[in-house]
Amino acid sequence: MTSHGKRLLSLLLILTMFIGLTMPAQAAGETDNGDGRLSFHEVDSGDIAGAEGKISAAQDIPALYDEDEMVRVSIVLEKPSTLDAGFSTKRIAENSTAMSYRSSLQSEQERITAEIENRINGTLDVAWNLTLAANIISANVRYGDIESILGVSGVTDVVLETKYEVSSTTGGAEGPNTATSGAMIGSSVAYASGYTGAGARIAVIDTGTDTDHEVFSAQALEYSLSLQAEARGMSAEDYIASLDLLDAGELAEKLPLLNAKLRMPKLSADDLYINTKLAFGFNYIDVDLDITHDLDQTNPHGSHVAGIAVGNRFVSDGEGGYADALTAAHMQGVAPDAQLITMKVFGKGGGAYDSDYLVAMEDAIILGADSVNLSLGSAFAGYSRNGNSAYAAILEKLAESDTVVCISAGNSGSWADNAEHDLPGYLY
Repeated sequence: MTSHGKRLLSLLLILTMFIGLTMPAQAAGETDNGDGRLSFHEVDSGDIAGAEGKISAAQDIPALYDEDEMVRVSIVLEKPSTLDAGFSTKRIAENSTAMSYRSSLQSEQERITAEIENRINGTLDVAWNLTLAANIISANVRYGDIESILGVSGVTDVVLETKYEVSSTTGGAEGPNTATSGAMIGSSVAYASGYTGAGARIAVIDTGTDTDHEVFSAQALEYSLSLQAEARGMSAEDYIASLDLLDAGELAEKLPLLNAKLRMPKLSADDLYINTKLAFGFNYIDVDLDITHDLDQTNPHGSHVAGIAVGNRFVSDGEGGYADALTAAHMQGVAPDAQLITMKVFGKGGGAYDSDYLVAMEDAIILGADSVNLSLGSAFAGYSRNGNSAYAAILEKLAESDTVVCISAGNSGSWADNAEHDLPGYLY
């Protein structure tokens, strides 16, 4: 599949996430006259600036935690991350210069960690070491040690991370139906041009995947690919080889570069590779291989998102063959022939911090994901503090990269809007 086709399908995924998520609201600055009509009045910009200053000052007044309370922080370091140093995300794992630079950041982080431990007179409880999209040491620290950490050479900021939890929602009895969404986003045009997602890799960072669901069947994907091969006058073997699918062999080569491997040293490529459709699966919150919804209290939101993105175009007909998914199940993914990379960040250990998301995103880039999808929102959309600026800058950089990063903008805000440590974030 060409890079043009992959980016087209990625953009279609973004449209799918955004459509239908807006709501009407009375415009700012409008008032009701009592007769149903609206009037407008001008607001002095100086008043707005003054109000912002008061809000900013008020935010700095309270002590948010006790001195001995443990908090998760991002220790932002001075040197540019690998992407900030100018390296492209495209095939970055094969870029020896980029990987050498990344290795130098890892060595520098070891030095800074040792200096921090000397300052705080104890062991730094490191959760993650980010070096690709950001140069950050994520760690659990005493709130009272933050000032000491800020004084370490090479440290530019210490950001309190937001922890996201799965929201409690109640759903109706409606069944799945994506049969009509194609008309809204124009996916039929892509299909008519021969783009079905074959050869694309789509990462979903969410609550995990129902690995037994029929829309994620490896056999159904392989059947679809065989039809694609036939239409092109190729053998199934030759066509599949031309797609450069993510497999256990490639995972073995890239394994040492993954944050998952650094956190779980005994991890093997065979542990991470599931099948042709589910090409990668790791649980970043519990640091294990359980990517299902079976053993925790999270909802199946991750399977919902993955189904919209990559749900197969064929399902079993119950008689040893396959039926058209839109007809039989009333649903099909936007890129039905794409592979799924599952990165679970909600699980038995609860919800994810900002850095948990970012390490998963870094691994998705290493794995060559064409699209990285996150559904994050907040009941406090628009309220932000220094955490917002730190992580918003990282996301801005990713938006300029060769990887399409999709974060839901509807429902109830977005990740960067709520990067505030004392306000809970939610998955939507």
